Order: sequence, then structure tokens, then C-alpha cells
Amino acid sequence: MAKIKNKFSSVILLLLTAILVLLFGLYRPVAGGERTEILWDTWGVPHIYGQDAESLFRAMGWAQAASHGDLILKLYGQARGKAAQYWGEQYLDSDRYVRTMGIPSRAEKWYEAQSPTMRRYLDAFAAGINAYSQQNADQIADRFEAVLPLKGVDVLAHVQRVIHFNFVVNPQQISSQNLTAASFSPGSNAWAIAPSHSASGNAMLLANPHLPWSDLYLWYETQLTAPGIDAYGAALVGMPILAIAFNNNLGWTFTVNTFDGWDTYALTLAEGGYRWKGGVRPFETETQTLKVKQADGTLRDEQLVIRRSIHGPVVGEKDGKAIALRVVGLDQPEIMAQFWDMARASNLQEFEKAVGRLQLPMFTIIYADREGHILHLFNGQVPVRTQGDWQYWRGVVPGDTAKTLWTKYHTYQDLPRVLDPPSGWLQNANDPPWTTTFPPTINPDNYPAYMAPQFMDFRAQRSAKMLMEDTQTGLTHCAPPTPQSWGEKHLIPPRFGELEQAQ
Repeated sequence: MAKIKNKFSSVILLLLTAILVLLFGLYRPVAGGERTEILWDTWGVPHIYGQDAESLFRAMGWAQAASHGDLILKLYGQARGKAAQYWGEQYLDSDRYVRTMGIPSRAEKWYEAQSPTMRRYLDAFAAGINAYSQQNADQIADRFEAVLPLKGVDVLAHVQRVIHFNFVVNPQQISSQNLTAASFSPGSNAWAIAPSHSASGNAMLLANPHLPWSDLYLWYETQLTAPGIDAYGAALVGMPILAIAFNNNLGWTFTVNTFDGWDTYALTLAEGGYRWKGGVRPFETETQTLKVKQADGTLRDEQLVIRRSIHGPVVGEKDGKAIALRVVGLDQPEIMAQFWDMARASNLQEFEKAVGRLQLPMFTIIYADREGHILHLFNGQVPVRTQGDWQYWRGVVPGDTAKTLWTKYHTYQDLPRVLDPPSGWLQNANDPPWTTTFPPTINPDNYPAYMAPQFMDFRAQRSAKMLMEDTQTGLTHCAPPTPQSWGEKHLIPPRFGELEQAQ
């Protein structure tokens, strides 16, 4: 009998152990904040419940480190401009790019410009990554430990590198000296369906972002819940706040818009400087020392000379002239604060108040809410320019005159925007704002010629055609547009003057 009892006790102990192991997989404790917890679902998505906002940010850092610790540390090392110091010669070009663009020093200024509350949140996110890495050192590759510990300023350096110097600016074009902006080719889809056009009688939102499944483009899906927020969506890895999301009242998504957020200027060299407004202006010159790790573990010094003009840093030469780069949004440091307010908004007015700060330098926003509103916004920090159309500004422009030097952005009220169109639907497939719905509700002739180009490619045409042909959209119909051979199936005539006639 004793043997049976002992055997039974052993089975019970084994079952309890298995249950505890299972529960530990679902719940991983986060240092600090007694009631903060992370629940991991079957798909590895963390549902984070914070005692307060600061605890939530810390837990978000912990969760991301648990999922992608090595990647985050690599990205943060690159954003510091010290990747070659940590990992060798293959990262030297990355460091040159980051330092030339001024990312580390600007991140310091951005950090100081945050509200005290947001600084605490950023610090908490970094602390969460640090805590996970320290308590789970066996899960972090030895080579990436050199980046630790992280600080709140590292978060902003990463944000800046990703958004301004990968999305707004194409780094491959800069490094290849192909300094004329490339033709538009990214791909994402978004729909917003009004109650009048949906089978359920509710507004619907389709988010279909197309980004690579690696590196700084990797999405991180999560739910964030704390007093004042309950939102589900995705952040780009290494960022503490959701970029596309929904809460109990509204949701939004992004597509890359037809947006010119960087310009290149041809500078005529003269007397050690460059021609400017009939005279000569000296470059601001700075020499930085980059450390490069050698195969034997020692470091060698690499000198980087950075020249800056009134337009921005010199990034190359063309036809005997220096080429300077000017990028929007570098004076707008509160992207994370805007994302936070967007996720906490409870209605259209609050959402537009957050978005209207225009801290985010680009992206079309497609929105829907429980009150039935749908919204398309051609969002971005669009420079106020005195001349030229969209195509003109895609090339290299003269840098010796103040006529081409923009210093202000268009206001929120200036941007193309469509709210609750008669059609009952909105779409964007990286096409300009003029084709977001049919019949068109905004006329490109009412906006500056440089605001956006005038075209509608096949994917966008298919997206619009699907919505035009389906009078009541349900969940089973929400399949994003797929590539097809459109050959002779053009939906939209090439001339924008014929758009209304096409409907």
C-alpha cells in the first residue's frame, strides 16, 4: 500500500511540475511592479498587463528582449554608431552613415526634449531589456552583451535611424551615390469600410503592411493594457509603443505614402566652402574617430570627416559638385509621445488631436472607429516649397539659392484628407491620396504640385475595384488585393481629368 501511495504521490508531483512549467511558459515575471504580468498566448504573442504605464513600458522591453534580444541589441549598437567597435569591419559603413546623419548626438537632444513622463517611459523600456538580458544571460549571445546596458536615449537613436534614415531616406541610394530619389515601389494595403458598406453594420479596418520579416523592419505583435490604455497591435522591433493598432474604440494602420521627405542639393565648391546667395559660405567640419574591432580583438581608429552645409550633411559628389542632404522631421522629437496618444485615443477628435501634432514624418493613415467614422490622411511633414512639382524635387536641386531651401512644413489642415466619403470605403495601396475612394472627393489641383504625384498602379486599381464591386463587405471578403496580370484590365484611365468619368 505504501508503494502505491508513493507511486501516486510521484505521479501527482510530476503532474504539478508539468503544470508549473507550463504556467511559467505563459507567465514570465518582470522585475518591479508587483501586479505587472506578461501572458504569452499559443502563438508567442505577449499580452502585457501593467500596474501603471511605467511598469507597462518596462514589461514591453522585457518581452521584446525575450523574443528578439540579440536582434534588438544589434540594432541599438548600430544606432549608436558603434557597431564596428563591437563587431568589426563589416559594420564600418553602417557607422559612417549613422555618424554622418548625426543620429547619436541628435538622439541626446531628442531625449532632453521629451516630457519628464516620456523620459521615464523610455528609461523603463530600456531597463526592461537590461533586466531580461541580465537575468537570462544564457539567452543573449556573448557578442551582443557589449551593447548593454541600454538607456532611454538609445531608444530614440533607434527610432530615428529606422524612421528617418530608413523609411524617409533610402540608405542604399546614399551609399551607392545614386542621389536621385528612386521611383516608388513599396507595397502595403489598407482598407476602411463604413457601416453602410459592411455586412455587419459596423466600420471595418484592414491592415496589410508589407515589410521584410527581418532586421529593423520586423513587426512585434502585442497587447498593452494598463490604466488609461488597452490596445492591441504591432510595434517595429525595438520600439516601445504600437505603430499600428486598435483599442476598444478605434483602430488605424499605415502604408508608405508617395511622400518626398528628403531632398538633395548640388553645392558649387569655392574657396574651401560653397556658393550661397551670391557669396561663399564655409562648411561646418567635424572629425570623428570610429573604433573598428580587429580579428585579434584589438581596436584600430578610423577617422571620419563630416562636412555640413546649411542644407544638411554632405553625402557625396556629382559632376564636380558636393551633394548635401536635407531630411524632414529632425526637429520633431516626439514620435513616441504621439504614438502613445494615438493608442489611448477614444474617438476621432482625440485621435486627430494626436495625429495633428505631425511628429511622424510620413505614412498614409487609414482609420476606422466604433462610431462608424472612416478616415484617410496623407500624413507627413511636407515641406513648404516655393517652386517645382513632385518630380522636380525627386532630383538634385540647386543649392546656391535660398529659393530651394525649405524651413517650414505644411500644417495638418493643408494635408489631403478624406473623412466619411459617400462611397462608404477608403483604400490605399501606396498610391497617392487622390485615388483613395471613388468618386474622388479631393482634387489634386487644389494642392501644391509637389504634394504628391498623379498615378494609380495596378495593385491600387485592383484594391479599389474590389471595393467598388462589393456593396457589403464582410470578414470573408477582406482579402487584400493580390498580384494579377492586368494587361488590358485597367480600372482607371491614365489621365486624372477622367477619374470621375471612370466611376
